[in-house]
Amino acid sequence: MSRILPMLVLCLGIPLSASAQPPTATNDPYAQQKIQADQAQQQGDYAKSITITSQVLQQKPDDHVAYYLRASARVEAGREQGNVQSIREGVGDAREAIRFSQNQNVNYYLPYLYGMMNLAVMENKKSHAETALGVANQVLARTTLTPEEKANFHYQRGMIYLPLNKPQEAAQDFTETIKLSPDHFAALLALPDAYALAGNNDMALASFNQVIQKQPNSPVVYNNRAMFYQQQGKLQEAINDFSQAIQIDPKYHHAITNRGFAYLEGGKPDTAEADLTQSLSIEPNQPFVLGMRGEARLLQGKITEAIDDQKKAVQMDPQNPALHSDLGFSYFFNHDYPAALTEFKLAAQLAPEQMKVLDPWIYLALTQSNQKSAADARFQSVIAKKPDTRDSIDNLLLFLMGTISNTELLDSIDQKDVERAKAQICEAYYFIGQKALLAGDTATASQNFQASLNTKMTGLSAYRGAQYALKKF
Repeated sequence: MSRILPMLVLCLGIPLSASAQPPTATNDPYAQQKIQADQAQQQGDYAKSITITSQVLQQKPDDHVAYYLRASARVEAGREQGNVQSIREGVGDAREAIRFSQNQNVNYYLPYLYGMMNLAVMENKKSHAETALGVANQVLARTTLTPEEKANFHYQRGMIYLPLNKPQEAAQDFTETIKLSPDHFAALLALPDAYALAGNNDMALASFNQVIQKQPNSPVVYNNRAMFYQQQGKLQEAINDFSQAIQIDPKYHHAITNRGFAYLEGGKPDTAEADLTQSLSIEPNQPFVLGMRGEARLLQGKITEAIDDQKKAVQMDPQNPALHSDLGFSYFFNHDYPAALTEFKLAAQLAPEQMKVLDPWIYLALTQSNQKSAADARFQSVIAKKPDTRDSIDNLLLFLMGTISNTELLDSIDQKDVERAKAQICEAYYFIGQKALLAGDTATASQNFQASLNTKMTGLSAYRGAQYALKKF
């Protein structure tokens, strides 16, 4: 299993320039409250904005400005917290704002579109994006839109195209936004990402460079270009840009986290740990950063500290299967097989298809916990599979159960894809070594663990396991 760590991508939402302007007329007794709610939202205090607008709506249930402000705050809060229900409530508020205003304020569509786009991503449902696209097309067909309104709706339509896997169309909309509003920061940031997704790396880099010329003091721009460099395998360029972002804003923990990830990827787990610790000192509530620091500590052989970090990460985000699986691996490497088994099973329950890769580890954890008969029974159905329907995970299980030999396991590896073959070879030698250990043949086990390390597939849990088995860090 490849232990891919997340990189934080900053996403800009509803443009502040599109914020509703609460009325200041003396005959509106709620004007001051709505101004406060608008200011709270622009400062990122979405909870305060939601509280104030809810109070207004209790007194005046048809106040479309309050509905718009609460819609925007709920969508932004939901995106920030990963809370689908909050986004759904925001979309509902946007519909009410549109209804009570009799469709007179076009900006009321913005939180609706942004909310639907986020639902499409978070729920992996293109239908949400398709619905939003139809609405965005209808709005853009209006002849009464101002240039600023056109710019904002081209930007939102561009964002909708992304979960529909249409990055080229997204790039066209972002380009149109910038033509209409040359300083539209959200579109300036989104355009190079769209080019990159479309596979046009030259245009992506040129676009990033143009944004930096326009916004030379923005840490976000350097952070995003750094992530692009990292995706291109240009780690030093990425680290340079992350460092520039941090120099501009020493408290910008997103760039500090991402630089830590770059150091981790570059084989410098000690330097990575320092960055991740710094990020956590600025913003402690980051379970994935805690998990990443656990990974950095694991790579240095500091397994007790790694487990401590990963346990805290799981407590903070108990529904995250990747965090459970990572904690399971650390327990496994520390020879705490019952604890590893618990975490692997939790991960498999949370994401059955994604976590099928844990099956051989579950088999070994059961066996090492004196439950070999239970391990054989759990995976008995794999034996009945026809050879041409088996995947690499099935073959590892068959090997562990004694159905196929070492040679047959290695011969089953598909050599057409070189990188994939190397990964399967790394895993095969590791599990051959584990089976030798179970038989008490430590010399053969060590030889196979070394063969696993020789593949240099450092991102795999099997590679990490071989490091711990041989105590080579």
